[in-house]
Amino acid sequence: MEAVTFKKLVKGHAYSVTGAKQINYRGQSLGLIRMRNPWGEVEWTGPWSDSSAEWNAVEPALRQQLMVKMEDGEFWMSFRDFLREFTRLEICNLTPDALQSRKFRKWNTRLYDGTWRRGSTAGGCRNYPATFWINPQFKIQLEEVDDDGDEGGGREPGCSFLLALMQKDRRRERRYGKDMETIGFAVYEVPASPGVTQLSPGAAV
Repeated sequence: MEAVTFKKLVKGHAYSVTGAKQINYRGQSLGLIRMRNPWGEVEWTGPWSDSSAEWNAVEPALRQQLMVKMEDGEFWMSFRDFLREFTRLEICNLTPDALQSRKFRKWNTRLYDGTWRRGSTAGGCRNYPATFWINPQFKIQLEEVDDDGDEGGGREPGCSFLLALMQKDRRRERRYGKDMETIGFAVYEVPASPGVTQLSPGAAV
């Protein structure tokens, strides 16, 4: 069970950022960020939490719009407190579209299921070269060059792709004493040589 701070933040826990708002607070602009504990309970009790006194100085209409008075795991906190209490922020794309682009693109998605099994498909990390090769391998062939190439002409044409690795149902299994496994993946370039049919242990891309 994770430790909980005196302001009810769970240490080592992954929270979701569900919103952000810039408000006028006592004559000054203040940034607020809305967070959610995926457990659906145990909420921040510091400034700008559901029952904090800071809300009394906010315009009633805005206060009613923003305040969440229920134990659902969602809460507000100042951006300054967010920077102090959290050490890492990860941005997840719901779609593979680039964040800075509004241009419509068509992406192809592939999902591969696999497992690491001791003695057969669990070869360890690259620190174990004698067994690393028995890890699950997937060959991906990129065929189409990106439409918007390098305008400056200083970069070779390429095909953009995203890779992600996920552990299924690990949070649910914590009740049985199981924790997240330390996992990862490596990407290798397959040389364009005749007769090459498997991943080559060359330089990682």
